[in-house]
Amino acid sequence: MPIGLLLIIYLLTLYLVAILVLRHCVRGQQQDPTPGTEVRFALRAGQTIVGVGDTTQGIDFYIGDDVMEEK
Repeated sequence: MPIGLLLIIYLLTLYLVAILVLRHCVRGQQQDPTPGTEVRFALRAGQTIVGVGDTTQGIDFYIGDDVMEEK
C-alpha cells in the first residue's frame, strides 16, 4: 500500500478513537446550570429594555413602555 493511503487511514482511525473517547467521557457528566442563567423576568407586550447597568451585585435592566422612533 502506498504510504499516503496508510497515513490517511491512520489519521482517520486516530480521529474516530478520539471522538469515541470524548463521547464516553462527556456521557457520564452532569452539567449543573450556572447561577445567573435563570430567567427572572419576562417582558410584557409593548415593554422594551431601555438600558442595562452593570453593578457589583449583578446586571440591572431598565424596562420601559415608551416606544422610540426607529431610524
